[in-house]
Amino acid sequence: MINWLIENSIITGIITTLLMWFDWILTLAQEKERKSHYYEHYKSYPINTIEGNHIVRKDVEKLKVINPKQNLIAIGLGVFVWIYLKRISLESGMIFIGFIWGIFLIVNTQHLSNLIAYRFSRRGIHGEILMHQRTGYLVQSGRYFATFIFLLILSLLIENFFLYGVTLAALMSSLRMLIWIKKVPKIDKDDLPPENIK
Repeated sequence: MINWLIENSIITGIITTLLMWFDWILTLAQEKERKSHYYEHYKSYPINTIEGNHIVRKDVEKLKVINPKQNLIAIGLGVFVWIYLKRISLESGMIFIGFIWGIFLIVNTQHLSNLIAYRFSRRGIHGEILMHQRTGYLVQSGRYFATFIFLLILSLLIENFFLYGVTLAALMSSLRMLIWIKKVPKIDKDDLPPENIK
């Protein structure tokens, strides 16, 4: 199947664009669910948001289904994948598709996980969590890193080029959270629980 996708790179480009659009739609669905109920139990600070990427955060909060900036990037990425696959070897193409698709598959499954959790939390959950954005990024980075370890073991056992790409995508996803953390103010000393203050 992966060989066919590389040979028919225009199809692979279209699928890549669709994966990026699914990411956007799932993000909006997650934000809508948070606004309708989950906000009662979870808030982040200093900015109350579920969107880690500060570039599109306002568009997510406004639930903008049609987002020209997002659409243009999605189409541009699809075209890039289509053209680039024509210029590289089969093995490199497998790693490349695994990496690009891996990023979207990993984040989309995380969106689905959050969306399902938000839905189930409509009943049987009480109280409120206030989580600093830095803590949130670290938690998410840890989740992606755990996925990376799982995929790394699989890729070493199976020795599959596509899986190598997906494994790299998981590592990149984990590192991306640590990069985004730099745009968030540090946690004040007074914000720590007393037993953690040294």
